[in-house]
Amino acid sequence: MRIIAKAGLCMVVLLLTASAAIAQSGSSQVVFSDTGSTMALSGNSKQTSTPFGFWIWCDAQAAPGSNGTYTGACNGSMYFYKLQTQATSIVGFVTENSTDPVTYTMNVFQGTFAEFMHGKLNPPYMCTVTNTTPVVNGPGNTVQVSCMFANSLGGGTGSSTDTGTVVNITGPSN
Repeated sequence: MRIIAKAGLCMVVLLLTASAAIAQSGSSQVVFSDTGSTMALSGNSKQTSTPFGFWIWCDAQAAPGSNGTYTGACNGSMYFYKLQTQATSIVGFVTENSTDPVTYTMNVFQGTFAEFMHGKLNPPYMCTVTNTTPVVNGPGNTVQVSCMFANSLGGGTGSSTDTGTVVNITGPSN
């Protein structure tokens, strides 16, 4: 339990530090973060549920005057405690679904940017993370998480509706 608390504290510190830096950059950023949630698993040979968490940062909109090279790119980490004992790196992309209320969908895959760039991405899991309520910067947002797992993690799918997710959107509004 102490490890989860320390990890959560580290994520909050990183989120606040990133928010301060991001706000000055002029680009729109989207961060979803949650720890200590439980995901129901279906068709998994190892477990019927697992504690899980995530910290995902995405560059939602390029700063004015930039070339927008990384617009839509996401990076971060996820963990599924009963399937893997440590957090793993993720990469992916974000899309803005609507403007009233603003919702975002992040499609993420276990792996690194280098693996993706060199065609070596072979993810043991892939997930979709979507806020389902109007965004309130900070905790208390509802986010739907759906994942597919490779046989190495027991296969099957997982889903969770998290009501305590931290969502932070910075930068200029659209």
